[in-house]
Amino acid sequence: MQPVFRYTHVDTPIHRLHPLVKVTYVLLTLVLVMYPIKASDMPVLLIWLGFSAVLWTVARIELRRFTTLLKILTGTFIFLILIQGFTYRGGHTPLIVLGHLKLWEADLGVITKEGVWFGLVLCVRILVATSSLPLFVMTTPASAIMTAMGKLRVPQTVTFMFVSALSFTTLLFEMWGSIVEAQKLRAFDIDSMNFVKRAVKAYVPIITPLILLLFRKANDFQIAMETKGFGAPIEPTEIETLTARPTDYLWLAFIVSVFVLCTVLKFS
Repeated sequence: MQPVFRYTHVDTPIHRLHPLVKVTYVLLTLVLVMYPIKASDMPVLLIWLGFSAVLWTVARIELRRFTTLLKILTGTFIFLILIQGFTYRGGHTPLIVLGHLKLWEADLGVITKEGVWFGLVLCVRILVATSSLPLFVMTTPASAIMTAMGKLRVPQTVTFMFVSALSFTTLLFEMWGSIVEAQKLRAFDIDSMNFVKRAVKAYVPIITPLILLLFRKANDFQIAMETKGFGAPIEPTEIETLTARPTDYLWLAFIVSVFVLCTVLKFS
């Protein structure tokens, strides 16, 4: 299992972009998806999703990373479409009739066209929200993230927790893969098991050493941070100095312009 959402050094305009511009893109994405949701929001969401796809393309991020994101969210999407199809109160056009079970204003035995559409809007909304943070993480090194959060006056402890969480996510994938390969050498092949056998007995020999190794890594991490003076009552130094260029302002204006367009379409 290879970590897919990790920083990869590539010389692209998105990688060279100032981290605060990318932070602005992430925050505007969250603001957009936090607007009151309506069934007619699909064009607005598709515009921002297409804009995010352009940024992914300019950053030259492999397609397999986006497909991995889709695989992670597939179960959630199917659940939302089915639930909204059965329970959406504004549904009047039946698509599939399994029976009739009235519950308040909804007929739980009928999948409606309006409910399925509203479920699709929710799915696109989730995809829009989840496509921004991986782009930020995959195109920004940890040192630049720490410097950018320092510019925003984010407390040092919060910055450390955020960057450490990103690092531990990558470490988790790497350790999982190593443990699985080690267990295969002991004739314990999880890939050859069926679904039932895997659910019953496959994960205990993998999760147990994973938890123990994570505790050991966390202890080493704590010792390393203490020896480097983390938490000392002085102003921390910056690994790299970030300076804004004219290109950064152009990208910022472009991002804000797309956001304003989506907002106008949303409320008009």
